[in-house]
Amino acid sequence: MSRDTATPATPLVLPAAQDGYTAALVTSVGLVCLNSIQYGFHMSELNAPEELIKQALELDSSQVGLLTSIFSIGGLIASTFAGQISSHLGLRSSFLVTGVHYTIGSYLEYQAQTYLGMLFGRFVSGLGAGYALVLVPLYINEIAPVSLRGVLGSMNQVSINLGILLAQVLAIRWATELSWRLILGSGAVLAAFTLLLSLLLLEESPKWLILNQGNETEGLHILNKLRGNNTLQCAQEAQIWKEEKKKHAQLMESNPSLRTLSFYTYLTNPNYRNSRMVSTVLMVGQQLAGINSIVFYGVKILTGLFPAHAVAINCLISLGNMLITFTASLFLDRVGRKPMLLSSVAIMGVASASLSVGIISGNSALTLLGVFVYVGSFAIGCGPIPFLMISEFSQVEIKDLAQSWGTDCNWISCFAVGFLFPLLNSSIGGYTFLLFAAVCAAFYSFIYTVVPETKGKSTYAEVWDIPGDRY
Repeated sequence: MSRDTATPATPLVLPAAQDGYTAALVTSVGLVCLNSIQYGFHMSELNAPEELIKQALELDSSQVGLLTSIFSIGGLIASTFAGQISSHLGLRSSFLVTGVHYTIGSYLEYQAQTYLGMLFGRFVSGLGAGYALVLVPLYINEIAPVSLRGVLGSMNQVSINLGILLAQVLAIRWATELSWRLILGSGAVLAAFTLLLSLLLLEESPKWLILNQGNETEGLHILNKLRGNNTLQCAQEAQIWKEEKKKHAQLMESNPSLRTLSFYTYLTNPNYRNSRMVSTVLMVGQQLAGINSIVFYGVKILTGLFPAHAVAINCLISLGNMLITFTASLFLDRVGRKPMLLSSVAIMGVASASLSVGIISGNSALTLLGVFVYVGSFAIGCGPIPFLMISEFSQVEIKDLAQSWGTDCNWISCFAVGFLFPLLNSSIGGYTFLLFAAVCAAFYSFIYTVVPETKGKSTYAEVWDIPGDRY
C-alpha cells in the first residue's frame, strides 16, 4: 500500500456540511442502478405474457413454474461468489461481467424456440441478477458520503421496483401472440445499453483501488470527482478507510480463529445463534409471505376477474409499489426497523386473507383492494428492512457471512414460491393466499418475540442487550 497522504493531525471525522451530491456521484449511482432495474425487469418479464409463452412453447404448469423460478437458481449461484469476484477484479470489472450475463441471457430468452432454450436464458439472466443484488449495494456504500448512504442506498430497491414497472408497461402494448418476444428482447437492449455505458463511464470504486490495489493516486483522483474536488475531505476519507483496514488486521491477528471463519462456522458455532436464527427467518419469511406470487403471476391472478384490464391494473400496482418503497425509505431512521416491519407483516396478513376471500367469492373489488394493500404493505417494511437489519444484529466479524447466508436463504425461498405457486393455484386456487396469511401470522409472532430493534444501536451488545462491550 502506498504512503498515507493525510498528516497525523488530519481529523478522522468528516464535516457533514461537505457531504453532498455531485454530478459524478449521481451518475455513478445511476449507472449501477441500471443493473437493479434489470433485476426487477427479469423478475416480472414473464408475468403478463405467461399464457402466451405457455402456448407457444407448449408448456404445462410445472414447466412454467420452473421457467419462472430457475432465475432464482442462477441468482443464488452468482450471489454466493459475487463478493469474492469483486474483491479480485474490482467492482467496475464485476459490473461488466454482470452486464455480459444480462445481455446474453436476455438475448437467449428472446430467441428461444424451445423450453430448454428459454430455461437456459432465464438461468443466465439470473446469474446477472445474483451479481447485481450483491454488487449494487456494495458499490453505493463505497462511493456515497456517510450522510447520503441511506437515501442513495434505497435507490437500489426503488430501481428494482422500477424494473418491475417497466416490464408491466411494455406488456400493455406487447403482451400479444405476435409481439410477446419484444418484451424479452427489450431486456437485451437495456442490458447492452447498460454494458456500453458502464464500459465508457463507470468509475472504479476508489476504496477498492486504495485498499486492495494500493493505488492511492488513482483512488484519490476518482474520489475527488465524486466529492466535487474537495481534496482535504478525500484525504480524510481515505485515511479513515486505511485506519479501518488496520484495525481489522489487528483484530484478525489477535484472534487467529477469525481467519478460518466459514459458512460451516457460522451455521454451527453457538456464539452466532442469534444472527443465524434471525437472518434465516427474516429472509425466508419475507419470501414465503408470498410477495413473488404477485410479482411473478399477478396478471394471471387478476385475469379471472379483470380479463380486459389485468395488465394495466398490474402496472398500476407496480407503480404504487415503487412510490411507496421510496417514501418508506425516508422514515426508516425515524420510526425504527421493528415497528415498520411488524406493521408491514400484519397488514400483509390481513390483505392476503382478504385477497383469498375475494378470489374464492369472485368479489373483484375485494380482490383488487387486497392486491393493492398487500403490495403496498410489503413495500413499507417487509421488502427493504430484512436486508438492512442483518448486518445490524450480527457480530462484526461475521457480517459478510451473515449477509451472504441471508441472501442465499432469500433466493432459495424465492425459487420455492416461484415454482410451487402455479401448482398450488391450479389445485386450491384462492386458498393459496390463506397459506400466505398463515405464514404472515407466524412471521409476525417471531418478529414480535425474537427480533431486536436495531435503530440507534451501534454494537452487537447494544442490539441484543448483552452486558459488556462485545463488538
